[in-house]
Amino acid sequence: MRQIAGLTFSLAAVWAQTAQPQQPPVIFKSTTRLVQVNVVVHDHKGEPVSDLKKEDFTVSEKRKPQQIAFFSMESSDKLASQPTKLPPNIFSNRLQERTGAPASVTVLLLDSLNTKWEDQTYSRKQVVKFLEQVQPQDHIAIYTLGRGLKILHDYTTDASALLKKLADYKGQVIPDLEASERNAGGGADGLDLGPVFGGGGIMEADFYMRNRVMNTLKALEVIANHLSSVQGRKNLIWVSGGFPLMIGFDEIPEIGAPMSNMNKETFTDEMSGTIRALNNAGVSVYPVDARGLMVMPGFSAENRTIRKQPPLKPIVPHLDTMKELADRTGGRAFYNTNDIKNAVRQAIDDSKVTYTIGYYPEDTAQDGKFRQIKVKVDRAGTNVRYRKGYFAMRPASQDENSRKAEMRSAVWSPLDSTALPLNARVDILQKPSPDTVHVFAQIDPSTITLEQKDDRWVGKLDFVFVQKDDRDNMVGQDFADTINMNLTKDRYLQMQQKGLIYERQLSMAARASTLRIVARDTASGSIGSLTVPIARAN
Repeated sequence: MRQIAGLTFSLAAVWAQTAQPQQPPVIFKSTTRLVQVNVVVHDHKGEPVSDLKKEDFTVSEKRKPQQIAFFSMESSDKLASQPTKLPPNIFSNRLQERTGAPASVTVLLLDSLNTKWEDQTYSRKQVVKFLEQVQPQDHIAIYTLGRGLKILHDYTTDASALLKKLADYKGQVIPDLEASERNAGGGADGLDLGPVFGGGGIMEADFYMRNRVMNTLKALEVIANHLSSVQGRKNLIWVSGGFPLMIGFDEIPEIGAPMSNMNKETFTDEMSGTIRALNNAGVSVYPVDARGLMVMPGFSAENRTIRKQPPLKPIVPHLDTMKELADRTGGRAFYNTNDIKNAVRQAIDDSKVTYTIGYYPEDTAQDGKFRQIKVKVDRAGTNVRYRKGYFAMRPASQDENSRKAEMRSAVWSPLDSTALPLNARVDILQKPSPDTVHVFAQIDPSTITLEQKDDRWVGKLDFVFVQKDDRDNMVGQDFADTINMNLTKDRYLQMQQKGLIYERQLSMAARASTLRIVARDTASGSIGSLTVPIARAN
């Protein structure tokens, strides 16, 4: 009992150290949601405006002004605070616990899945040139997307560490990219000859294209969930050749072929889901076209002949996707330039000064519809950039299959999800049986949805524990549990002070080296995940 009390105390101490006093008070009502909007403001010269006050801003929904409940201004010139030193054997999914709390962070995503090899090589050299000029206030992480999403280095101000990791990364040749092009098997004029000769042709290309689109959108969602708990401006600089929002709409049917035979597909719903995740996490996307300066395809130096029949597709494909992601998340798209290094620099400098506005919408309906946000600044000659809106979230699905699918996705995600800030301690004990895994998990109470019913506070949390070996394979049996909270006032107040602490004992598998902990708030669908190394007792 003394050991349990000591572990509980250490976790409570972590919660006291890591609490965020600058955040607005949380109202535990199922119908209330604080909407936060990150705003960047520049003057006519493109320089950031840093002297605006709360009274200078007006935010509205459906032309109705909203009352600003929370306002702050952060400058990237402010150096990050020192990371909190966690007690021994305590782990956290809060990124600021590992590197301190910066005013803004930037993730560089090098995309091999959607970028040709020659463009990967050039853009990588440009990124290296940029990293050689990293400034002390730049907090940068480098991720890669190829066969999967991987971390080269999580965010840091140490340019030498980033350059060292990038030196070992040469990019990837992904056969799916060429296979997904509809004219991959075509002749000099770009016509698809596959169906003429009985090959897979269009159907096979669309299969690979569909996989590219879905895997890319999923990767962007994973990054959003990973950055969810980080305060301040969050930039995702996506260096890529891009992907389409639709397939099959830019092809000319063969003479006499019915339109119904054409394979057509759009990814509007999937794109909206990804943008919803990015906006919920406050992540602004800055696509940087890795293809550099583009020319009209019909006048390419590689092809001296002019096409007999120009295609119906845009002159530069996939720019619509890049612009859509940038516009709807408050970012900016960079394209048709060989100066990728400067484009990355501009994307980071875009958030030198960030204003955060928070308000509780007057319309409390949770209908799942998109609500457009308008932010105006009472100063002439300014350019204002922000995300264009949000989705009025319906309560998360309580369907058992949906809940399991979301938890399973979090278990195998390459990044920790931080929508539910999670601390944990894992000990290996020899009682009541040898190699017993003793787990204490603590969740930030401000991120748990609790609804007051009479004199009680009611909510529900799902937990999953999975042991993995050195190759990330699951070993032993997983364990799942659901906590139904029905708190008295005293227990509710106690949880606000110490956080919610959950205890569980598991039997350690023979080859286990890590324990994956996943928690999900069933009302909101928010997920927190954490991987903890475990070592056998000597």
